[in-house]
Amino acid sequence: MVPYDQETIVALATPPGVGALSVLRISGESLVPFYKQLTKTSPKIRFAAFCKLHHPETGEVLDEVVATYFKSPKSFTGEDMIEISCHGGEVVQNNIIAAILDGGARLAKPGEFSFRAYMNGKMDLLQAEAVASLIASKSTYSTKVGLYHLDGRVSRQLMNIKSQVIDLLAVLENELNFSEEEIDATSLDEIASRIKLLRNEVSAIVNASSFGRQIFSGVRVVLFGKPNSGKSSLFNALLGYDRAIVSSTPGTTRDTVEAWIELEGLPVCLIDTAGMWESGDYLDNLGIAKTKSELDKADLCLLVDEDDPTLIQADHMKIPVILIRSKCDIDQQVSQSNGVVRVSSKTQLGIKDLLTHLSTYCTKVTERSENNSFAVMTTRRQRTLLGDAHGVLSEALKQTSENIGTDIVASTLRQFIVCVQDIVGEIPNENIMETVFSEFCIGK
Repeated sequence: MVPYDQETIVALATPPGVGALSVLRISGESLVPFYKQLTKTSPKIRFAAFCKLHHPETGEVLDEVVATYFKSPKSFTGEDMIEISCHGGEVVQNNIIAAILDGGARLAKPGEFSFRAYMNGKMDLLQAEAVASLIASKSTYSTKVGLYHLDGRVSRQLMNIKSQVIDLLAVLENELNFSEEEIDATSLDEIASRIKLLRNEVSAIVNASSFGRQIFSGVRVVLFGKPNSGKSSLFNALLGYDRAIVSSTPGTTRDTVEAWIELEGLPVCLIDTAGMWESGDYLDNLGIAKTKSELDKADLCLLVDEDDPTLIQADHMKIPVILIRSKCDIDQQVSQSNGVVRVSSKTQLGIKDLLTHLSTYCTKVTERSENNSFAVMTTRRQRTLLGDAHGVLSEALKQTSENIGTDIVASTLRQFIVCVQDIVGEIPNENIMETVFSEFCIGK
């Protein structure tokens, strides 16, 4: 393990501001003397003590709190920890933190509590990232995935695959020490069969993880169409409240407007746009450029037109499209071809039908992941490394089909082990650690 600074650290673990309670965390080595300075009592392990909190130098009473002492290694960080529940309010919080700093502690860096937990073997890197994912979760489903990771089940699944690769490597490397006359070497067909089974396990996680961004960052749904086609009204109708400005004047929406809903346990970001049309106006063109940008990032497009959405060219789009004929309260007799959802934002006609279409798309996302028991790579770092690991197994499988020596196959398989070690953080890399934990909030 790489060394790390073991100074006593303190941070607010709850959001700053006014509230009934605030929680502060202190972590470091041998905090019993510090606890006695703060509370004027001796700590009982894992006992929530109601007491007065004192300034460690002046003895001034700062607040009445509940203080809990956790003895190393049975704490979140693996070090001694003190958690203080005090009254909410910025003045109270700041006074207590200032006093703890006067007592010799320093402010924690972003993610430093989780970093120390990782360094002390309380969690691996996947579990540490799951802490951040849980806190940032926008939906029920992403919370379930985060808890699945935090429990260590994804890590155990990957480590089990790694263990099977190590077993195969042990056989191959042992056989390299003997001649063909001395032992019956494992056939390339048998080696290929074992690698194929392992690759299938990795493929299942890779396929489920292709939706990892949508699970945590949300499904991005763009409303697209000509000006005054009813996009903003439909946007408001889907939300159930007025979020976007609606006007009969074309081009009311120039910038994009975003709002969140949850469907099938997934966060869905609805994006109202300026739409697309020919314009010589500078501001209009900025809005059109924003529309193009949002389409490039979107997962799904709602193509809206009040006459016939099938006539709008959407062949260039690389994402699924739902065709919507809007304003159907004006002329309910117009016939439409199959595949077009007819809606009226004014009368709510077709809104439930459209939400069903959106839910169907979200269900497909969750089904792809649920089939693999929530074993989803939640970050780009994880997905990239798992993709590399899958590629290594594919290369090893190719080598067996080309009758390449088992020494080369063994060398390739060793690369797979390194990829898995990087995913779970078995071998700490300072650059990766800095990148991962710096994105955490202070107190996490």
